Amino acid sequence: MSGSIGAVLRSTGLVTINRAIEARANRPRAKIWSGSIAVGHEKRVNAYIPIRNARQMREMIEAAKLYERQTLAERRTATPRVRNGAIGQAGIQIIEFLARVIDYGTGALFPSLHTITEGTGLSKNCVVQALARLKAARILDWFRRYEPVPDAEAAGAGPRVKQATNAYRFLFPAFLAKIFTARRQRGRAADSTPACEQYRQIEAARELDRMMDQLPLWELPREQRDKRELAAVLQSLGQAIETRERESSSSEENPRRYL
Repeated sequence: MSGSIGAVLRSTGLVTINRAIEARANRPRAKIWSGSIAVGHEKRVNAYIPIRNARQMREMIEAAKLYERQTLAERRTATPRVRNGAIGQAGIQIIEFLARVIDYGTGALFPSLHTITEGTGLSKNCVVQALARLKAARILDWFRRYEPVPDAEAAGAGPRVKQATNAYRFLFPAFLAKIFTARRQRGRAADSTPACEQYRQIEAARELDRMMDQLPLWELPREQRDKRELAAVLQSLGQAIETRERESSSSEENPRRYL
């Protein structure tokens, strides 16, 4: 038999296979989703969007509720028994919960799935489906993250990493802003009188009533005089009835005895 044993192994490919197996055994086992970012490096992909103020968040939530009602009404024209619109009531609950736990200054938002289920009272399956609807509507987005496993938990050679909680962010889509603006304009059109003018009219009416109460009876207009006279008659009648009932009650408590 000519040739060395090594040449034979190389010709059959066994050496290459053995080296591949050893390299795979020594490679760190990183069971994480592809595209995940390392914890602490969220700024590199703009994972968080700071919130300007609480008003911006309230307007977005209100617009999301209007959007849900509109899409629900549209769906019920075809399917009367449908119960949810484009994002569903579960989606509204998740938005409201995330709005309570987000860091407004940095936009940091990374609750676990368990935290969301506990905070909303929804099941895990319901939360997963609602998050998918919110992402499809471009209201919410998220990035997967990973973090290193502590040395005490790592087993074997090489570094270890594990999947961390997702980093969520609100997108504030333009169509929600349009819905909220249209609703606000309709509200102003329905009530064209400014609030300050309404307040002034109410105060003027109250001042007129106080002034009319101070005028003597003969200076009042006929309508106001009749109202005051009727009020005086009713008050006198009420006092007479109250006195009569009080006397009747007293006589029943102390009946007169005859011998």
